[in-house]
Amino acid sequence: MKTKFNLICLVFISLIYTSCKKEKLSDQSVFVDSTLPKNALDNYIYNNYTVPYNIDILYKYVDRESDLTYNLVPATYDGSIRMTKLLLQFGIKPYDEVTGSKVFMKSYFPKMLTYLGTSSVRSNGTIVLGTAEGGRKINLYNLNNLAANSTNISYLNNYYFHVIHHEFQHILNQNKPYPTSFIAISGTAYVDDAWNTTFASNGAAIAAGFISPYASKEAGEDFAELYSFYVTTSATEYTAYLNSTGSTAAGIAIINTKMDIVKTYMKNEFGIDMDALRTNIQAKVAGLSTFDQTTLP
Repeated sequence: MKTKFNLICLVFISLIYTSCKKEKLSDQSVFVDSTLPKNALDNYIYNNYTVPYNIDILYKYVDRESDLTYNLVPATYDGSIRMTKLLLQFGIKPYDEVTGSKVFMKSYFPKMLTYLGTSSVRSNGTIVLGTAEGGRKINLYNLNNLAANSTNISYLNNYYFHVIHHEFQHILNQNKPYPTSFIAISGTAYVDDAWNTTFASNGAAIAAGFISPYASKEAGEDFAELYSFYVTTSATEYTAYLNSTGSTAAGIAIINTKMDIVKTYMKNEFGIDMDALRTNIQAKVAGLSTFDQTTLP
């Protein structure tokens, strides 16, 4: 009996010793960050966007940075290279050259761009070409169709450059609001989400004093549309557009009044001469057919 009791005590003491013994933990974390080697595009983005402008480009799909409401696919590597080089040439350098430094773009251009391969389509059938978020990010869509239309300036403007300048203008407005006098011009004529069905053509919208049907949504969109249309078209193209079938002299006069406010705002608030900016962009457009969109140094 005594032997059995001693055995039980020995086991009990052994358990106490084992439980009290300090476990030696490894100083190596089980969570190891993966490090992917940088490719040529990563290096190009770092040298031409991140270093001079503090801008990052997410061309590899990151779900938390995209809108999960839509079925979207990643942008192709080729499309990402083309967009990155085109944006630098037609969307960033013109501002640098007009202002004489990189300060304006470093100060105001969003710090993140995301690329998506396809477009997002809303329930009402409208296609989202680009979006801006919180003054810090622009999302660009439909990059997987870029290669097939890479030298078509009308296509590039419609799907990318018009979008970039439009969304950039929203960001500028968030930093420095545009004059309330602009809002008063069209007043109650804005139609909110009915813009998609209110005007049957661009000419009909122009007759009502809006540069596009989408401009009739609300004053902020009207302001951004005027800006982006102006800087992405030549003087000849812009005049021809204003005189689209269905437009009226009265409607064009309203648009011209609004445009004067947009130009004054950009000059007074940011030192940007929109006519000089447009001239610079058009000079670059003239060399689009020979611009190297695919070679990375």
